[in-house]
Amino acid sequence: MKQVVVKKNRYADSVSLMNISEQVSAVPGVENAEVQMATRANRDVLTTLGYQLPKGVGTADLVIAVRAESREALDAALARAEELLDHKGQSDVRYNDLADISPCMDPYDLCQISLPGEYAAAEAKKALALGMDVFMFSDNVSLEEEKELKSLAEEKGLLVMGPDAGVALIGGVALAAGSIIRPGPIGIVGASGSGAQEVGCIIEKCGLGISEIIGTGGRDLYPEIGGVTMKAGIRRLEKDEETKVIVLVSKLASLAVMDEVLTLADSCKKPVVAVFLGSDERLFEKHRVNAAFSLEEAALKAVELAGGDVSSFGFSESELERIADEALQKLTPEKKYFRGLYCGGTFTEEGMLYFSAHNPDTRLFSNLKTKYAETLKDPEKSVGHTVLDLGSEEFTAKAPHPVFDPELRLKRLRREIEDPETGVILLDFITGPGVAKDPVTSFAETCAQHRDLVFIAAICGSLEDPQDVQGAEKALREAGVIVTASNHQSARLASVLMKKLDGRNAK
Repeated sequence: MKQVVVKKNRYADSVSLMNISEQVSAVPGVENAEVQMATRANRDVLTTLGYQLPKGVGTADLVIAVRAESREALDAALARAEELLDHKGQSDVRYNDLADISPCMDPYDLCQISLPGEYAAAEAKKALALGMDVFMFSDNVSLEEEKELKSLAEEKGLLVMGPDAGVALIGGVALAAGSIIRPGPIGIVGASGSGAQEVGCIIEKCGLGISEIIGTGGRDLYPEIGGVTMKAGIRRLEKDEETKVIVLVSKLASLAVMDEVLTLADSCKKPVVAVFLGSDERLFEKHRVNAAFSLEEAALKAVELAGGDVSSFGFSESELERIADEALQKLTPEKKYFRGLYCGGTFTEEGMLYFSAHNPDTRLFSNLKTKYAETLKDPEKSVGHTVLDLGSEEFTAKAPHPVFDPELRLKRLRREIEDPETGVILLDFITGPGVAKDPVTSFAETCAQHRDLVFIAAICGSLEDPQDVQGAEKALREAGVIVTASNHQSARLASVLMKKLDGRNAK
């Protein structure tokens, strides 16, 4: 039994709707529940699932679609969806417009914006006028609007984090897809959300914590923007009494802007570690900052500068060789290839950077257009050693991002397992209050049924995240998965295994 309800001109952000869908799906007797904005991609998904949408449904409309085993279950699910959409039972103060907020009576210091891009910039201006920092989860904001907003924030001594900012930790509060990392002496300014989170979570694994994570949005180091928020983040953390060490995190961007950022960091009174994934030593030749070339290296250098111990973190070379040899023994000769099934774009890039440097003779394929691999003719079919970013647009146009809904990647995992040439599969997992409630269990259950394959996994998450990271790691290990301490460690092990597979395949 199915029913579709359309809310005309009703908007809610994707993270909130994902959470609502999960809660409605948990209603007894419900077989499937989708609460989504009616974008073209989402309409295609709903049609594929067998729902019939009424004519005239557009991108500004919200759709509730439920399949249940009885009329009673269907009615209960729809009622639950309405309740969650209307925030019934919540005691938080609510406003219909930022203009309703009085700076004197309601002294808020941050506004999180998750509106469609066409409305986001206008609301950000209102928040800045009220003296609030802005965290923009919204995307589809033009570069011109971003520059204008960040210039206005700079004039006021405020921050605009974003647009398309995925992670922040401000005042102990995790925003968007961020983790709840324990307090400590290291502050992070990141143009890569998952990269900043990985650095923070590794720091926590080493026994320290984070003062703040300031997410800049992925375009902050573009020449059109000029690194405004990253520079502002450095200045803010330099003044912060709790911050003793600062870490800068980004993918490779404009060389001129990165040089400006590093020049500012050189004058900082506190130690600064910088990782710009894809860069080399030449970027840092004129600068005093502590250069790092992986997320893990950046985290470990920061821990050492803050007085922590990193001696026991990760695998030694001999341990990698031993683990790889033991894993290889269970692979039959026809199981020849490695498959990396990433959900984090930064993790995909970090892995491919490592493989290109340490497996130069390995022929690598990817759905991404990159100099580190050949482009797959069909992203839906892996060839040889393949590395996939399942959070890229060709996949998320058909389904929600795997960070929020694991189903897309779970289906791909099962398909890779069915390929008789698959031998090694790498998975990354990201936890936090704003992402999937249980990103691991279904994968662990699937892996446990195929112990003739080698599975590698790392969880980017903190001990305070609601997903119980330690329990998730235990479930993976019990399923026969090799659990590593970081994405970099997973790449190191995968690299050794690929070399050994290539050697065996050549015989």
